[in-house]
Amino acid sequence: MASLIYNASGMLEDVRPGTADVAIYAGQQVPFITGSQLQRYAGIIYSESSFLGLARQINPANPSREMERECFAIAVTMYNYARAKGIAFQRANRVYGLNELLVDSGYTKGINSPKFTEYFSAGGDESKRRMATLAVIRLFMRQFWGFEDIIQSLQGAQYWDGNDLFRRYRDHYRAKKGFELSNPAHGRIYQNVTVIQGAQIIASCVAQEPAVVARRQYTFMSTITLGGTIFFRLHPQATAQGITW
Repeated sequence: MASLIYNASGMLEDVRPGTADVAIYAGQQVPFITGSQLQRYAGIIYSESSFLGLARQINPANPSREMERECFAIAVTMYNYARAKGIAFQRANRVYGLNELLVDSGYTKGINSPKFTEYFSAGGDESKRRMATLAVIRLFMRQFWGFEDIIQSLQGAQYWDGNDLFRRYRDHYRAKKGFELSNPAHGRIYQNVTVIQGAQIIASCVAQEPAVVARRQYTFMSTITLGGTIFFRLHPQATAQGITW
């Protein structure tokens, strides 16, 4: 085990082997999460969020801020999912918490991606690494100032998708279960993007799987977009049928 020491900008300044598995940020211990968990959480965000070239095409005026907000939104969304699933599992005398979330490859594909490994390496995007790290630190230290609007706009979102949805569209898992865009603009975030090939404008898509079609049109509803990411909460049609995660 080792203690991880981060400065105020989110950069890892020191690793102290043989000490408690904690993260120290600007002289304070980050609560409710170990240092190794924090790194893994941040690595997932790093692997799932937009790269600078994409953020520049989506928000030319302030791409870095767009990336920073996107990282924080993914951090909150992951937490929302773990909390909802944990409550459901508890009723069945099972456990789903932070440890389970951080190894759940069914929830996030980023765990198995080269980008995830890149977070832990000497290379990669140091600015994005700090943004992903700070997103987790802000979440667990409850330092939400400047990001309050994101929490409100997410509306309890538990899921997100990136360019894969915009390239595959109706062949994507989210479309097969049925999703509704709460704002048509959510489907146009890639319309001026050239760094991602094959992305298209999308619209609400009713469920295609027979078992879902028999019960409802939509399982998910979009809430907000940041960077190249669209965030979803459970659709009221799904929650009315007792679906919680």
